[in-house]
Amino acid sequence: MALSRAGIPIRIVDRLPAPINQSRAAIIHARTLEDFQRLGIVDDFLATGVKVHGVVLYGSDNQILVRPSLDHIPSPYPYMLGLEQFKTEEILTARLEEAGVKVERGVELAEFKENGGQVSTVLRLSDGTEDRCEFDYLLGSDGSHSAVRAGLGLHLEGTTINQTWITADVKIRWDRDPGEAVACMSEEGMVFIAAMNDGRWRVIVSHKQMTPEEAEKATVADVEKIMSERFGMSMPLYDPVWISPFALNTRMAPTMQVSRVFLAGDAAHVHSPIGGQGMNTGIQDSLNLAWKLALVLKGLAKPELLDSYNSERHANAKKLLEKIGAATKMASLRHPVAIEVRNHIIHLAGHLGIQNVMPGVVSMLNVGYPDSPVVSESHTSWLSRGPRAGERAPNAAGLAAAGCSEPTNLFELWSKDDRHQVLVFGDDIQIPASPLYKITRITKSGTPSDGVVVDTEGHAHEVYAAEKTRALYLVRPDGIIAFRDGDASPAALAGYLAKWYVV
Repeated sequence: MALSRAGIPIRIVDRLPAPINQSRAAIIHARTLEDFQRLGIVDDFLATGVKVHGVVLYGSDNQILVRPSLDHIPSPYPYMLGLEQFKTEEILTARLEEAGVKVERGVELAEFKENGGQVSTVLRLSDGTEDRCEFDYLLGSDGSHSAVRAGLGLHLEGTTINQTWITADVKIRWDRDPGEAVACMSEEGMVFIAAMNDGRWRVIVSHKQMTPEEAEKATVADVEKIMSERFGMSMPLYDPVWISPFALNTRMAPTMQVSRVFLAGDAAHVHSPIGGQGMNTGIQDSLNLAWKLALVLKGLAKPELLDSYNSERHANAKKLLEKIGAATKMASLRHPVAIEVRNHIIHLAGHLGIQNVMPGVVSMLNVGYPDSPVVSESHTSWLSRGPRAGERAPNAAGLAAAGCSEPTNLFELWSKDDRHQVLVFGDDIQIPASPLYKITRITKSGTPSDGVVVDTEGHAHEVYAAEKTRALYLVRPDGIIAFRDGDASPAALAGYLAKWYVV
């Protein structure tokens, strides 16, 4: 979608003859909602999904171990959004069609090879005929059994946790608030329950004694029995639409890029559904790549910029798998003593403040690329605080902007704008215009005008550490700070841009 918005012709093929009708990935995190806001489509999701503001985690005997809330994360979307994956795909497909892009179904990638400056492909159509065509670049976002990854000769490397898990999407006869997810970590195993749209709940349970063969035959009654035993209360389940066993894999490809061919999502990395970050990570993979491809194809960026996709997203996937792998192993403990120690540690950590740290991690607001080769900063001694290059650019509210009758915020100003954003704090600083970016001067007082907003509450100056100094920030289309300078120097910005862009 980001590529089509940028005017780049694309072709999307899917070997499945029809869209899935299963819920599968059912959580959209705040960071992804911010990405959707930038694309101008977030309202479609908010109108359909269920806002989940936190989770209560129980141990044995229904003791509350920790109760983190998302209400105070620094995002316009302080919650998780419960939404079935096929609904997410419906929304994205409809938006693509509005942009003139139709997903070609029943079309399979039979083979491909790089041929000079292009990628030659053979597509097998639904009627069995072949379509030979060439593209500038190829992206494989085709799942854990990726044909693109196989064609590159790459494999998902990692481990599988030996425990049986079942997921079920059902309705529950109870009076729980859908705004709070529920989890239980007992000696028998783990249960996680979160609300989705249409009055359904996503249920994930682990079972020590159940074999994979038994899990394949599991019914809604089996899942209900497990849940009722874990929570010590009747929990009637009904109207199931999906019950499926799954294995917990923590695996990733050794690289997400080979020349002009890229991998994203499950084609590049698979992991436990604990934390609900799989689909979100795949979406963020694609958005990281899309703006870079758009600028390179438009001649506004050097081809070397594309190499940063692998350096940024592969490193992010590795960190994510390490984090989720550890959490999954903790949730999969079998020995009663180890389980008791684990629960005690979680309970103690809650008192020490982990429930204030956890929301930022779960919501993915902390995802960044501080070690990326394409981020930089200068005169940072004058910016002792504030977001650093490679980190997510924070939002700032209370801005008076031309054409806005009410105070607005930075994220709203960036909505539907595919360019980089240059934020300038300080007077008499002249930044030359460029099709690459939009310039916004942020002042403490005065009258808003084209390219000038007034920070009426001082929030922007505070979060960008510019209360007592000049400052300049260059924010990428994916919301990451590409460059910052504590002197707000046009020459410093020009020097950075010359390395990676054509301006």
